[in-house]
Amino acid sequence: MARIIPNANTWIGFYPSTTGTISTITAPTTTQVNAAINLTPFVISLNASAQGNTVPTPSFDTLFETTIVGTSQATFTGDFYRDSTTDSAWAALARTTTGWFIISRFGGGGTYKEPNVATNKCEVWPVTVTSRAMTNMANNAVMTFTVNCAVTAAPAESAVVV
Repeated sequence: MARIIPNANTWIGFYPSTTGTISTITAPTTTQVNAAINLTPFVISLNASAQGNTVPTPSFDTLFETTIVGTSQATFTGDFYRDSTTDSAWAALARTTTGWFIISRFGGGGTYKEPNVATNKCEVWPVTVTSRAMTNMANNAVMTFTVNCAVTAAPAESAVVV
């Protein structure tokens, strides 16, 4: 197994609900992927992760305390660049915007590594933007902003494009 970095290997798109609906998030279509806004050039960092909880189930008949599967939750945050010419990320990610982030961590078959070929693997995260905030401006520094999202349904972390 080769180790890789996300740079030049990852594609990140946003499919806003104003464009349509990804009704089967485990199987987005090539049309949906191609209609997504390519945010890859604007991404500085992205945290799309899910975490499960366990519930203790102790019993008096043993000293070992067992657990069962509990609920799970997800986090979605990102840092993006502002752009004075084409401010695509800022425009697409206004507060209360709903849609789906499509992430191809290992690249897809498209020109920009988008997963637009059937059988390409990706992740699909249904989100609502809860905040979009400029980061502190500083002398001799690039302007950036941070987005926080509510994950509105279980993400498809092993989706396959159809």
